[in-house]
Amino acid sequence: MLPIATILLCIALTAYWLQQRSWRNRAYAPQMFWVLPLMAVLLLLLSGTTQHTRTTARPVLLAIAADVSLSMGTMPSPAVRSGVGTRLERARQVLLPLLAELAASPQPLLVSVTAFTSRSETILAWDDDPSLAREIIEYVLSTGLLTEAGSDLAAALAGVVPLFESLPESLRDPAYPKYLLLVSDGEQTAARGNADAAMTRLRELGVQIIPLHVGLQDLPEGLPV
Repeated sequence: MLPIATILLCIALTAYWLQQRSWRNRAYAPQMFWVLPLMAVLLLLLSGTTQHTRTTARPVLLAIAADVSLSMGTMPSPAVRSGVGTRLERARQVLLPLLAELAASPQPLLVSVTAFTSRSETILAWDDDPSLAREIIEYVLSTGLLTEAGSDLAAALAGVVPLFESLPESLRDPAYPKYLLLVSDGEQTAARGNADAAMTRLRELGVQIIPLHVGLQDLPEGLPV
């Protein structure tokens, strides 16, 4: 909007200046008034380019499903390995820089956040402000957010299906890039067969599932006292 406002101001100032000059020199005015239609054409072109850019930009759709079960609060004994943080803290160390990088990109972004244990809850529906998603991941997601125990990947997948189905028809087109970032430590998951229906529906909608495993495979991580 700033360039358009600037051009409007220039047109107004030029019109005033030409009016003053025309009062002093009647022969000078007809030779200079071509500036006004030229500026008007420039304004229309700029406005059309801006509108074209807004309407043709293709947003990236990113759904984040985060495991908030009690096991996400575990970490190795500090005597064995210190400084690695809990599993949920490790997830934040990946998610927060990712969202910051996406926010810095000129490509539009729609992001949603869900939390799951044995059930799934939508924390943030689709929003075009990545900073809001970053605040939720940093300050809202916790192992006490949902009272139910367990980590059911089927529930996580089923919980994001309505988010993608609720998109406008134009955005449900499989040609639009859609991603589900599934964050879990992999403990106490349900059998894969329970997730088949949700996975099939997500594939139909063109959603690519990216699993992020935050558990350590080389060290035991017991529940902290």
